[in-house]
Amino acid sequence: MTQTFRPSRRGALALMTGGAALAGSSAASAAAVDSAAFTHGVACGDPTREGLVIWTRAVGDGPITRVAWEVADDQDFTRIVQSGVARTSAARDHTIKVDVQGLRPGQTCFYRFRSTDAVSPVGQGRTLPEGGVEQLRLAVVSCSHYGFGYFNAYRAIAELAEPVDAVVHLGDYIYEYGVDDYGGPESRALGREHDPAHEIVTLDDYRRRFAQYRTDPDLQAVHARTAFITVWDDHETANNSWMGGAQAHDENTEGPWDRRRDAAIQAYFEWLPMRDPAAGSPTHVLNRVYDFGDLLTLIAIETRLTGRTKAPSASREMLFDAEGRPDPARFEAEVLDRPDRSMLGPQQEAWLENALAQSVQRGQAWQMLANQVVVARMRAPDFISVMPQDLLADAMSRPGARRWLESTRLGLPINLDAWDGYPAARLRLYDSVRRSGANLAILSGDTHMFWGNRLHDPRDESFVAVEFGVGSVTSPGGYETISPDPRIYDVAEAALVARNPDVRFAHVRDHGFLIVTVTKDALQSDYRRVADIETRDGRSERFARITTNQSGGFRIESV
Repeated sequence: MTQTFRPSRRGALALMTGGAALAGSSAASAAAVDSAAFTHGVACGDPTREGLVIWTRAVGDGPITRVAWEVADDQDFTRIVQSGVARTSAARDHTIKVDVQGLRPGQTCFYRFRSTDAVSPVGQGRTLPEGGVEQLRLAVVSCSHYGFGYFNAYRAIAELAEPVDAVVHLGDYIYEYGVDDYGGPESRALGREHDPAHEIVTLDDYRRRFAQYRTDPDLQAVHARTAFITVWDDHETANNSWMGGAQAHDENTEGPWDRRRDAAIQAYFEWLPMRDPAAGSPTHVLNRVYDFGDLLTLIAIETRLTGRTKAPSASREMLFDAEGRPDPARFEAEVLDRPDRSMLGPQQEAWLENALAQSVQRGQAWQMLANQVVVARMRAPDFISVMPQDLLADAMSRPGARRWLESTRLGLPINLDAWDGYPAARLRLYDSVRRSGANLAILSGDTHMFWGNRLHDPRDESFVAVEFGVGSVTSPGGYETISPDPRIYDVAEAALVARNPDVRFAHVRDHGFLIVTVTKDALQSDYRRVADIETRDGRSERFARITTNQSGGFRIESV
């Protein structure tokens, strides 16, 4: 469990006077620590106005390992404001989390851990500000498959000249596949094959996979540079997971879903710098609120394991007309539009509406969702009719591409595992936004592509919110499997925008991240791509910028 440190009255006085009373405590702490190696760097996250969770992994020789920790106002640790001793063991996979309380709002902190024979790298993070805030910057990332390439996006964020206030990770921090599955050939070519080699199912499996990812120097670098706010998507458990199972989970061969889910969640909380669930509460319920002064409320929602019903499937549930032809209109009316289809569940829906309303009542200028999957209505264009003939002929010669291209003629939503598969739940979300009066922006991941969306209520086409979709750190977008001809990207981007009024900007070809800058008057999202992920390279460049204001204006600038 997370070890919470709250300063005593004397310690609180030391904080107000620069920490002199606590600076000498590190010497006393040193006598109580053990020999240990810090094998996976440091991290911090889950910030509040007065607190920050700091993390490391300490592997010692005994059953219990004790290490000292220090938090300072400066990188040289001449002004230590808090310190103490934390314990870990194999029961927590040797990970350590300390919930450091009693810090100042908006305080940049430096932290480190010490054993008798080692000192960890120094990390830094910032608590949430209070009062009037003029500007903040968030980095947004998603979908980092270890085997598909190097984590250049993480390195680029770590080396930004102007640091961000936090990194918002929207999920797929790890992937569960074995070396013979998704990403296997690419991982063998790069020497980044998954450990363990099989698809992960048990607690030990998930722990080993997290440990492998956290050895990556680029991931360690970004964790050490800034605080993380994290939510999971499906691959932290299994592909296309929902509250009752997953598309990629077979209970006959892999055991009960709840057992696998709980093992994955346990490893997630061990390895991520975030507070553990409250005692007695379900571990799979993950929704939290982060207030950045009077400027922004960031609301993290859970769209996988809490209240999501099983996603619909056009291949399994398609309805047919009297002549045996697919009837997409009936499929939408009788399957997709069912009101019992749920993304969040009734309790989380009510919680979210209350969180939005409270933020508006507090006077925050913006409300923002950290949300896993795309909200915008996004129907498949009829790609067969819009592709150049030579490009189409090449694509149709590939059996998998041919089947997918032919399916686009039905005009159905392109991804039923996103909010498009739950249209009644999306309407309930839109009703909550309207009732609360929120100025809403949504951050979304999952697709491995970049989006700039202006969301409209299909009942009257009125404006509801803006959505910024982030591409992947490494995971492929998929259009390269339709054709290796680079024109496929231009065709797809143009067709997606032309077909879908919600979609104003699409970029389906590069890896990277977003930098979202928030001011009282505007949100500015910078779309940044990184160098070829087959080589380690921390350079990035902005290729587009979208600016929106509270009246819903939407300006797109391409580079």
